[in-house]
Amino acid sequence: MSDILKALLAIAPILNKGLVYDCMIGVTDTEKFLAYYPGGNLDLKIKPGDPLRPGSINHTAIVEKKRVKKWIPRELYGIPYIAVGYPIVDKGEVVGCLATGISTDREERLQAMSDELAGTLENLMFNTEQISSASVQLASTTQDMGSSTAQVKEKIEETSKMSELIRHVSSQTNILGINAAIEAARAGTHGRGFSVVANEIRKLSDSTSSSTQSIATHLQEMNQLVTAVSKEMDRVNQFTLQQSSQIQELFSVIQRLHRMAEDLRGLAKID
Repeated sequence: MSDILKALLAIAPILNKGLVYDCMIGVTDTEKFLAYYPGGNLDLKIKPGDPLRPGSINHTAIVEKKRVKKWIPRELYGIPYIAVGYPIVDKGEVVGCLATGISTDREERLQAMSDELAGTLENLMFNTEQISSASVQLASTTQDMGSSTAQVKEKIEETSKMSELIRHVSSQTNILGINAAIEAARAGTHGRGFSVVANEIRKLSDSTSSSTQSIATHLQEMNQLVTAVSKEMDRVNQFTLQQSSQIQELFSVIQRLHRMAEDLRGLAKID
């Protein structure tokens, strides 16, 4: 037996226990296994003397005379792992192979978790962006409504001034009606027709005064309501702007988390 193979057989159990990673180790000659040491959670049930199977990593490394690395899926042995076969060369000839295997079960689970996390964050990022856009639009709408409310308030004030003007005209008309009635009374029989007109003028003045007073009352109530609505709109606008700012900050945080998840996905990727 080659001296190199003897040395490997001596050091193999030490490597099996001394490496940082839980590692499966096998030593073969060109036909069969000379030694096999399973990992803590990776055991292919190989026994010394078992022949090398054509196409196995050991057989391939010996035939091709080069280092061979393969990822073995979970479906074959119930646990995924990465296997490396390294041909042992002594005096220019391949005399055997050193095979190692490390379970990738944890990495595979981490990969699945990072994929799920990245997907969840992508969905959350999309929804947050939609909410942010809607929040900005809502803020714009409340600002427009606030502007419209201010315009309504201005119109109410203008209408109130017009109502006050009508009330003043009504008052003056009433005075004219009284003066006309007095003059009609002085005119006696000749002023009866004028007296009727004077009375009608006074009735119209009283009716107009009553209507303008009612309008003024309604305008005052409308003005109070519009003022209250305007204040609430200001509060809603401030809240919406604040919420929009907070959503933007949340979106920024989610973006950073997504980048971290992508980095984690890269680190968990099995080469």
